[in-house]
Amino acid sequence: MDIFSELSIGESLLYFIPPMLLLPVVMVVCATIYKVLLGNILPTKIYNFLLVPIALLGFFIWAIPMNMGFYEFFRAMF
Repeated sequence: MDIFSELSIGESLLYFIPPMLLLPVVMVVCATIYKVLLGNILPTKIYNFLLVPIALLGFFIWAIPMNMGFYEFFRAMF
């Protein structure tokens, strides 16, 4: 007797997990590249001020392929 046969995670939830894990990775990579390239050159106030736009750039780098169908790649994995 399987008491958990009716309890299951929705399949659509599994399609969102890999892209959501990829989002912070892309943002951290963009921030790391920014730090390596301009961390020592810029003054601290300007560096900290531009850190948020760089993180948003990472979001857009992630979002554009997701909109173009990269989401389907993750969907095909499961």
